[in-house]
Amino acid sequence: MRPTIKNKLGAGFTALLLLMGIVAAIGIYSVVGLRRSALETARVGDRLNAISLEIQVHNLAAQRKVKDYLLEFKKLGPEEARQEYLDEAEFEVHEIYAVVANAVKLAPTDEKRAKFQIIADAAKNFSTTLEAVVQGVEQGIEGEVFATSVAAYQAAAERLSESAEDGEMAGREASEASQGDIERISRRTVPLVIGVSLAGLFFGLTMSLMLARAILLPVKHLTEVAENVSLGNLTMPVRRFSNDEIGDLADSFSRMVTAVRFFQSEAEASKAQPVPEMVRS
Repeated sequence: MRPTIKNKLGAGFTALLLLMGIVAAIGIYSVVGLRRSALETARVGDRLNAISLEIQVHNLAAQRKVKDYLLEFKKLGPEEARQEYLDEAEFEVHEIYAVVANAVKLAPTDEKRAKFQIIADAAKNFSTTLEAVVQGVEQGIEGEVFATSVAAYQAAAERLSESAEDGEMAGREASEASQGDIERISRRTVPLVIGVSLAGLFFGLTMSLMLARAILLPVKHLTEVAENVSLGNLTMPVRRFSNDEIGDLADSFSRMVTAVRFFQSEAEASKAQPVPEMVRS
């Protein structure tokens, strides 16, 4: 198909629109991906931080209930003391299990999952040693056996507190890491969007200049030819820049200049010839 000006302009503007569409699509995809990643990392970090604090709250509540149970056992009796304090303590421990399970699912790394899993193991050991202490209290066991049970419980409670603090630290680290992830994603995505946009701008300008040059340069040349012909300069060559309508116009100009030169030379030749005697008389 002949590359006419109409075809060139159509192809050029189509390419520009396509390029603008690609740049826009990449920009939208990058921005949406950045937003999604930022929200996801922030959600995970903030959620783990909240979970770690919740674990610590349940741990403190459970240990306070056990302490109250030991202090109020003789005053309230086994049944009432169990209902008043131990059931609440067991509920807090159960909540620790549930919260830790969510933390293990959300934790982004094996290291953080292991830290939260340690809390679950410590809570289990806490429940086991607590049951031994409760049996000793309710059965009235004293002496070295009971002291050993109490020491084991205290060690388990301390271990649970330490693991809960480790989980709290892991939650804070996850929250801080999420902020770092957002910054890294931003540093990676923003230059990509800027680079693609600048590349699209460069190619768009390049294609515009090529289209303008393809049209304006031949037109300027033909304008100069027309001005020279109007001033009587018939020696300026007519160049054909392209195989389109402007190229056809250049050929027409060339034939016109050739015809003008021919008629001019014919006129000059006729003036140079002598007038016959018959014509003089």
